[in-house]
Amino acid sequence: MLHVRAMHSRAYLCKLTGDSSPCPLYNGAMPDSNEPLASLQNALSLLIEQAQAYELALPANNYAARAAVSALTRLARQAQSEALSAAESLQPRESSEDPFSPREHEVLTLAAEGLTNKEIAYRLGISERTVQFHINSIFHKTSTNSRTEAVVLALRNKWIGKNK
Repeated sequence: MLHVRAMHSRAYLCKLTGDSSPCPLYNGAMPDSNEPLASLQNALSLLIEQAQAYELALPANNYAARAAVSALTRLARQAQSEALSAAESLQPRESSEDPFSPREHEVLTLAAEGLTNKEIAYRLGISERTVQFHINSIFHKTSTNSRTEAVVLALRNKWIGKNK
Protein backbone atom coordinates (compact mmCIF):
# COMPACT_ATOMS: atom_id res chain seq x y z
CA MET A 1 0.00 0.00 0.00
CA LEU A 2 1.17 3.53 -0.76
CA HIS A 3 1.84 5.83 2.19
CA VAL A 4 3.05 9.41 2.02
CA ARG A 5 4.25 11.21 5.11
CA ALA A 6 5.98 14.54 5.76
CA MET A 7 9.16 14.66 7.81
CA HIS A 8 11.32 17.74 8.36
CA SER A 9 9.95 19.67 5.33
CA ARG A 10 10.43 16.66 3.04
CA ALA A 11 7.86 14.21 1.80
CA TYR A 12 8.80 10.54 1.80
CA LEU A 13 7.21 7.57 0.15
CA CYS A 14 7.07 4.08 1.59
CA LYS A 15 7.56 1.75 -1.33
CA LEU A 16 4.93 -0.70 -2.50
CA THR A 17 7.31 -3.55 -1.80
CA GLY A 18 6.87 -3.03 1.93
CA ASP A 19 10.44 -1.75 2.26
CA SER A 20 10.39 0.72 5.12
CA SER A 21 13.33 2.80 3.86
CA PRO A 22 12.05 6.13 2.58
CA CYS A 23 12.76 7.42 -0.90
CA PRO A 24 12.60 11.19 -1.38
CA LEU A 25 9.62 12.55 -3.26
CA TYR A 26 11.71 15.38 -4.72
CA ASN A 27 14.85 13.40 -5.55
CA GLY A 28 16.50 14.54 -2.33
CA ALA A 29 15.86 18.26 -2.69
CA MET A 30 12.90 20.53 -2.42
CA PRO A 31 12.17 22.53 -5.60
CA ASP A 32 13.35 26.14 -5.87
CA SER A 33 10.85 28.80 -4.95
CA ASN A 34 11.57 30.19 -8.44
CA GLU A 35 9.95 27.12 -9.94
CA PRO A 36 6.32 27.33 -8.82
CA LEU A 37 5.15 24.24 -10.70
CA ALA A 38 8.17 22.02 -10.03
CA SER A 39 6.65 20.33 -6.98
CA LEU A 40 3.40 19.68 -8.84
CA GLN A 41 5.30 18.16 -11.77
CA ASN A 42 7.34 15.97 -9.41
CA ALA A 43 4.23 14.82 -7.55
CA LEU A 44 2.45 13.99 -10.81
CA SER A 45 5.47 12.02 -12.06
CA LEU A 46 5.49 10.09 -8.82
CA LEU A 47 1.74 9.48 -9.07
CA ILE A 48 2.13 8.11 -12.60
CA GLU A 49 4.97 5.81 -11.51
CA GLN A 50 2.95 4.53 -8.56
CA ALA A 51 -0.15 3.99 -10.70
CA GLN A 52 1.94 1.93 -13.13
CA ALA A 53 3.25 -0.11 -10.19
CA TYR A 54 -0.32 -0.70 -8.99
CA GLU A 55 -1.33 -1.84 -12.48
CA LEU A 56 1.38 -4.51 -12.31
CA ALA A 57 0.46 -5.54 -8.77
CA LEU A 58 -3.31 -5.81 -9.27
CA PRO A 59 -4.84 -9.19 -10.08
CA ALA A 60 -5.93 -9.54 -13.70
CA ASN A 61 -9.55 -10.24 -12.69
CA ASN A 62 -9.95 -7.08 -10.57
CA TYR A 63 -11.50 -5.04 -13.38
CA ALA A 64 -12.90 -2.24 -11.22
CA ALA A 65 -9.54 -1.50 -9.58
CA ARG A 66 -7.72 -1.72 -12.91
CA ALA A 67 -10.20 0.71 -14.48
CA ALA A 68 -9.77 3.14 -11.57
CA VAL A 69 -5.97 2.99 -11.76
CA SER A 70 -6.08 3.40 -15.53
CA ALA A 71 -8.31 6.48 -15.20
CA LEU A 72 -6.00 7.88 -12.51
CA THR A 73 -2.98 7.39 -14.77
CA ARG A 74 -4.72 9.07 -17.70
CA LEU A 75 -5.78 12.06 -15.56
CA ALA A 76 -2.32 12.37 -14.00
CA ARG A 77 -0.68 12.40 -17.45
CA GLN A 78 -3.13 15.05 -18.63
CA ALA A 79 -2.45 17.16 -15.52
CA GLN A 80 1.30 16.68 -15.99
CA SER A 81 1.03 17.88 -19.59
CA GLU A 82 -0.97 20.94 -18.51
CA ALA A 83 1.50 21.71 -15.70
CA LEU A 84 4.37 21.51 -18.19
CA SER A 85 2.55 23.88 -20.56
CA ALA A 86 1.88 26.28 -17.70
CA ALA A 87 5.54 26.18 -16.62
CA GLU A 88 6.69 26.88 -20.17
CA SER A 89 4.30 29.82 -20.48
CA LEU A 90 5.77 31.34 -17.29
CA GLN A 91 9.33 31.20 -18.64
CA PRO A 92 10.61 34.58 -19.83
CA ARG A 93 11.18 34.92 -23.54
CA GLU A 94 14.39 36.16 -25.06
CA SER A 95 14.65 39.94 -25.19
CA SER A 96 14.96 39.76 -28.99
CA GLU A 97 11.32 38.64 -29.15
CA ASP A 98 10.03 42.15 -28.41
CA PRO A 99 6.55 42.15 -30.02
CA PHE A 100 6.12 45.93 -30.04
CA SER A 101 6.49 48.61 -32.67
CA PRO A 102 9.00 51.35 -31.80
CA ARG A 103 6.15 53.70 -30.79
CA GLU A 104 4.44 51.04 -28.65
CA HIS A 105 7.81 50.46 -26.97
CA GLU A 106 8.07 54.18 -26.18
CA VAL A 107 4.49 54.28 -24.84
CA LEU A 108 5.03 51.19 -22.67
CA THR A 109 8.32 52.55 -21.32
CA LEU A 110 6.63 55.82 -20.31
CA ALA A 111 3.69 53.90 -18.82
CA ALA A 112 6.23 51.93 -16.77
CA GLU A 113 7.48 55.26 -15.41
CA GLY A 114 3.95 55.88 -14.13
CA LEU A 115 2.88 58.52 -16.65
CA THR A 116 -0.79 58.95 -17.52
CA ASN A 117 -2.03 58.79 -21.10
CA LYS A 118 -2.21 62.59 -21.16
CA GLU A 119 1.40 62.92 -19.96
CA ILE A 120 2.59 60.30 -22.47
CA ALA A 121 0.77 62.12 -25.27
CA TYR A 122 2.43 65.43 -24.29
CA ARG A 123 5.93 63.84 -24.11
CA LEU A 124 5.60 62.11 -27.49
CA GLY A 125 3.72 64.92 -29.24
CA ILE A 126 0.74 62.72 -30.13
CA SER A 127 -2.94 62.76 -29.14
CA GLU A 128 -4.30 61.06 -26.04
CA ARG A 129 -6.47 58.95 -28.35
CA THR A 130 -3.36 57.69 -30.16
CA VAL A 131 -1.76 56.79 -26.83
CA GLN A 132 -4.89 54.80 -25.91
CA PHE A 133 -4.71 53.07 -29.30
CA HIS A 134 -1.08 52.03 -28.60
CA ILE A 135 -1.97 50.89 -25.06
CA ASN A 136 -4.81 48.72 -26.45
CA SER A 137 -2.42 47.28 -29.04
CA ILE A 138 0.04 46.44 -26.25
CA PHE A 139 -2.76 44.73 -24.29
CA HIS A 140 -3.64 42.67 -27.34
CA LYS A 141 -0.03 41.65 -28.08
CA THR A 142 0.67 40.71 -24.45
CA SER A 143 -2.75 39.19 -23.66
CA THR A 144 -3.03 41.49 -20.65
CA ASN A 145 -5.91 43.59 -19.35
CA SER A 146 -4.16 46.39 -17.50
CA ARG A 147 -1.17 48.70 -17.78
CA THR A 148 0.32 47.13 -14.67
CA GLU A 149 0.09 43.61 -16.11
CA ALA A 150 1.62 44.75 -19.41
CA VAL A 151 4.48 46.57 -17.68
CA VAL A 152 5.24 43.63 -15.35
CA LEU A 153 5.26 41.21 -18.29
CA ALA A 154 7.50 43.53 -20.34
CA LEU A 155 9.94 43.94 -17.43
CA ARG A 156 10.00 40.19 -16.73
CA ASN A 157 10.73 39.46 -20.40
CA LYS A 158 13.26 42.31 -20.58
CA TRP A 159 11.37 44.04 -23.39
CA ILE A 160 11.77 47.31 -21.51
CA GLY A 161 14.08 48.46 -18.75
CA LYS A 162 17.79 48.95 -18.19
CA ASN A 163 18.89 46.09 -20.42
CA LYS A 164 16.93 47.29 -23.44
